[in-house]
Amino acid sequence: MTYYIQAEPSTNVVQHIFFCHDKSFEMWRAFPHVLMIDATYKTNMYNLPFLQVVGMSSTNHTFCVAHAFLSNEQEATYVWVLERVRSMLHECMEPRLILTDRDQALINACRKIFPGAHRYLCKFHILQNIVKHCKGSFNGQDWEAFINQWKTVCNSATEELYKYNVLNLQRHLVNQQLTCIQLFVSAWTNQTLTFLQSTTSRAEGAHAALKKQLTTRRCSLESLVKKVDTLVLKQYAQIKKSLEESRTKRMNSHLQIPMFSNLLLKVSIHALNLLENELTRRIDTLRSFGSTCACQLYSGAGLLCACRLERLQNTDCVIQLEDIDIFWR
Repeated sequence: MTYYIQAEPSTNVVQHIFFCHDKSFEMWRAFPHVLMIDATYKTNMYNLPFLQVVGMSSTNHTFCVAHAFLSNEQEATYVWVLERVRSMLHECMEPRLILTDRDQALINACRKIFPGAHRYLCKFHILQNIVKHCKGSFNGQDWEAFINQWKTVCNSATEELYKYNVLNLQRHLVNQQLTCIQLFVSAWTNQTLTFLQSTTSRAEGAHAALKKQLTTRRCSLESLVKKVDTLVLKQYAQIKKSLEESRTKRMNSHLQIPMFSNLLLKVSIHALNLLENELTRRIDTLRSFGSTCACQLYSGAGLLCACRLERLQNTDCVIQLEDIDIFWR
């Protein structure tokens, strides 16, 4: 483990503790593309917020990047934590995507430390806030209809679809405006690489996995760090196994797709599965529903979308490795 401690200068009282597992360091430098940040609570005897920073591998596995015990959740505190995270990436690529809830202090810190990353809001947390503040204003059926329409708005693939879906939603809104839509609506988020991530659910999952190991919500900091050690080692083993499979295992369904021939054993099996699923989304099928490809997989994940795959298939061409974003290789 690598530790950093920040203390109050005048009293020398410890305020924040940052730590990173050696295996986390290894995984973070291998997959620095995606960063998700979220705090969890009621994990330790001092009632300190416990910040988990997590990443994502090309094989679709979650891993813990770093952790921190915080005495407060102010911007300066988050800056200190993220500076430690960035220092681990010396001579490596920095994250291209950061997902958070709408904690303005955290958002500001991310902007300062990783100015080149695309920063988006977690759709899950937005939905939670809508449920908390709005559900009481609806009856049962109207609420279900509203939520379904809201999800449709969030998943709008193009700006034109967004405008159309918002009009359908308007009858449920009274003197309300949709703000910060560029930070969570697909029409805008998918214009940049998100690797199909729109929530911090991976961080929430890391919270749940950790809390499942806790026998009490008032454990010592030392005990909590030991639980983190167990969690990280498990994640490392899973990712190592999945990477080895991608380098050595050829899936039968992939072998049956000639255009994949250049990609086998060179990109993750998960990426090939995404491409295989996209092949079923034929452009003519999409048009039969009066829609278009929208190219979400291409612009949002760095993989070829339905219309591009169809063009290759019609000309008996294969996908080149250069057509796949480096994240998946």
